[in-house]
Amino acid sequence: MLLPLELFTAILGITILHREVIRNRFHNYATSVFLICFVPLFCVYPVAARIVIGGAYAVGKFNEEIVPDPIVYLIYQLFCIGTLATVAMTMPKTVKVLAIPGWTDKYSTNILELGALTGIALSGVFLFIYSTGMSIGDLISGSRFGWFNEQGYSSGLFVVSTYLFALSPVALLLCFANTRYRWPATIGIIAVLVLYGLVTKDRKWLIYIMSASLGYLYVSNQFSIKIHRNAIIIGGVALLAMIFWQVFRGVLFNYYLTGNGDISYEIQKTAIDLLTKGDLPYYYNASITAIDMNLNFDFGIPFGIVRRQLLFFLPADYSLGLKVEDISALFSDAIGGEDSTRRGNMPPGYFGLFAISFGWFGGIAACSLMPLAIRALDRVIQRNRGLGSIVLLAHMFSSVLLLLRGDDSSATYFIISSTLFIYIARPKLALSTQSSHLHRSL
Repeated sequence: MLLPLELFTAILGITILHREVIRNRFHNYATSVFLICFVPLFCVYPVAARIVIGGAYAVGKFNEEIVPDPIVYLIYQLFCIGTLATVAMTMPKTVKVLAIPGWTDKYSTNILELGALTGIALSGVFLFIYSTGMSIGDLISGSRFGWFNEQGYSSGLFVVSTYLFALSPVALLLCFANTRYRWPATIGIIAVLVLYGLVTKDRKWLIYIMSASLGYLYVSNQFSIKIHRNAIIIGGVALLAMIFWQVFRGVLFNYYLTGNGDISYEIQKTAIDLLTKGDLPYYYNASITAIDMNLNFDFGIPFGIVRRQLLFFLPADYSLGLKVEDISALFSDAIGGEDSTRRGNMPPGYFGLFAISFGWFGGIAACSLMPLAIRALDRVIQRNRGLGSIVLLAHMFSSVLLLLRGDDSSATYFIISSTLFIYIARPKLALSTQSSHLHRSL
């Protein structure tokens, strides 16, 4: 029963993806980016998991067990169908290509503004290094999360550093759009991104590069992207690089640093784990686990996602209980996923986020409304409204990946902080943009 339903969802997802991305050429940018991430991770992968391993591995302390309850998988499919149905019902019958005058003026900038944006991102890298209490050399040679256990580690400074560094895709997008200083500015910001990748050993730097590149490709082609064979190849290579980055950081890096272990065995074992329990299947596995926790173990955070988003400006400790702690941290506690120093490193997946916030039934209804919000972002981008549209384009791909993983805070908070930073770093352009909108309205 489940496999035919999963096949139906996969075919439906691929059909809608083809229309938005291939036929309509990314005209609805936010929806297209959502679909190119959602359909493979949430519609196609479950079919492969059903055929190969019979379901989803539970995340956390139960990660050697397949979630057994078929009702959980049925509820998961209802989430998928509800989301895809809303996308299909809101899909415009015809695509109106709008002429957007003056976009190049808004995206052009001088070297001082580019330097300010790059400086903010670079300060995030150095603040991260300072927050760990370790040197650059120690971070590069140490284990990925070894700094969590350092006596000098400051969680507050670490959080601030992530917001500063999150400006880097915005800076990179503007570097791409700057014809006069494009290459020196681009090389500078990419050096910042690579440095961050070396000291943190995560893939955020690569995701940010992809996110900014995709946004610039869209706007530079007059708000559309035609998918060519070369683009598919480049995208496939980038995806493989993201997936198997763990092989580099977890096997090759340690082997050539220490000389210990059987490298061929470790690579094979890591690759198999990546395809069944790693970051690619995590989106599916975490959602199934969270639905199972809500349905069978009564785990829930009433209106958690709403309380987190509405009170984004207020620290949870000072909200008198109105704003809940980070949902990823609470879910991580519930599944025994990480120790106290790494709470929040295992978010509940996209569907799990709604299931534990509204219950599985209410979660399906709430999750089915999300494509409406994404369509609203399409309109903001298409009408080129304010500096916020630059931030949306730069962050859309990375924010969608974070949201689908279940990290709702990072998916939206980084957009908010980057918008504030760009207004600070580019006051002249902000004022001219506002004047332009006022002039047109009069």
